[in-house]
Amino acid sequence: MKVVELATGTPAQVAEYKEQDILEYMNNPLIEALPPIYSQQQVIDELSMYPPYNNEERYLEDYKRIHLIQRVLHYFQPLPMHLQIQSSIDRLLRAGYVSRNPFTKTYAQGFVDNWNNVQQKSFEKTVIQTGQTMSLVGTSGVGKTRSLQRILDMIPQVISHTQFRGKPLNMYQITHLTIQTPFDGSVKTIVFDFMYQIDLLMGTDYFNRYANSRLSTSQLMPITASIAKSVNLGMLIIDEIQHLKVVKSKSSTQVLNFFTTLINTVNIPLIMIGTPKSMDILQSQFRQARRNTNAGNIMWNRMEKDDIWDLFIRGMWKYQWTKQEVDFNEEFSSIFYIESQGITDIAVKLFMMVQLRAISNGEEKITFPLIKQVAEEELKMVQPMLQALRTNNYQKLVDYDDISFPDIENYIEREQNVLNQKEVMESLKQGVNRKNQQSKMVDDAVFRLTILGIDDNVARETVLDLVSKEKEIGELSEIVQQAFGILTDSDIVKSVDVDDDLRKVIEQRKGGELTAYQALYETGFIKQDYPMGDAS
Repeated sequence: MKVVELATGTPAQVAEYKEQDILEYMNNPLIEALPPIYSQQQVIDELSMYPPYNNEERYLEDYKRIHLIQRVLHYFQPLPMHLQIQSSIDRLLRAGYVSRNPFTKTYAQGFVDNWNNVQQKSFEKTVIQTGQTMSLVGTSGVGKTRSLQRILDMIPQVISHTQFRGKPLNMYQITHLTIQTPFDGSVKTIVFDFMYQIDLLMGTDYFNRYANSRLSTSQLMPITASIAKSVNLGMLIIDEIQHLKVVKSKSSTQVLNFFTTLINTVNIPLIMIGTPKSMDILQSQFRQARRNTNAGNIMWNRMEKDDIWDLFIRGMWKYQWTKQEVDFNEEFSSIFYIESQGITDIAVKLFMMVQLRAISNGEEKITFPLIKQVAEEELKMVQPMLQALRTNNYQKLVDYDDISFPDIENYIEREQNVLNQKEVMESLKQGVNRKNQQSKMVDDAVFRLTILGIDDNVARETVLDLVSKEKEIGELSEIVQQAFGILTDSDIVKSVDVDDDLRKVIEQRKGGELTAYQALYETGFIKQDYPMGDAS
């Protein structure tokens, strides 16, 4: 597919229109430009992410394997829940575009009505439409945000239209936009975040234009709706909806009412994501607002200990970078479930931390005691939540769902420091051994050169120079040969005292009928601990 790059660097896919089998979706460029409706097998293929792995990598140096272990974070195994969410989002997105065909009168009339709303600073004359909402609620760590992002990655975020079947059509289409629920429960914060995200994508200037203005919330709301219509926004995703739990009831109600108004005004589907703490908000304050416009509530609980869990762990199990590989079995699947309670984020990070510990402590193998030890030491912060899961205490679970999860980056850094200390000590020891070996090599080489008639100081200087240039210490004989070759080709040797030349000493003494040994002994070149005597 052809992709153009906007001035902001945002890739915009050039629209390619696909024939539709469903009547409601026909002849609508905003729907026909979307990816096809995938089968379940196609969704699985699109969502799957299996990082590269080579068994030989297990034999690399420790500090390199620590980098490799981080690949596990990219592992993504599609599960039945992912298929359900993808199907719901796909239907929601297409349904939201059904009544927004750019070639219909209602599409154009919508801009006129919204302009009137901007002028009148209200939505009073807005005709209620059929926008839909979907809520996704799940315990922290089950993978809501990442899974949603993987699903959204299947849809180009920005689509560029120029013409549709011979008819001019100059517009952009933003299929989805995600914003965070503000901690202060302010509608203005949401509006400005919305504008800021649009500016980042499209290079517009809405945020600077309105953020410093003195417009009230009621004045900003129709402007926000107008922006959403102009970019043909497909759906708005509100993450961390549980943040509204800590603000005043009035503020949270205003925020939810704003969402409802936006849905009904522009007919934009809304997806809300939160932890169990957000259930009170979704079930009470937002119930009336969402009546007859609800596309579904998806409760994402922890995984059960079943075949699906085994599939998830088995898929991850091959990513072992310890020197000793351990085969997958039911016992390992069970212990990881016990320690993570079916929370995939904890299971993945525990799997990584166990390997890091096995490498840093030299065990080089995943074992049951090591899994328990690492879980006990590194999962202390999430133990209250895990205990609530073990006892099925859902009320406690609501209280603990904002607990911080293990910081894998911090853990990697700590284990890296352990390895670094070991490597430093090993390097120091090797340095001492290398220095001792080098010193002995120099002494031996100098001694042999002096025997060949080279001055001691000259020989030492030459050998030291040779050794310093060599990355590795070679054979003694090679060093001596190189040094002797250098010295005999230079004028340095000429300055050597002839009286110290062993060949001359031996030759002169032999005239006195002394053996070579006796000649060297008499001249002091050979030292003897015991006096020479007659063996007879």
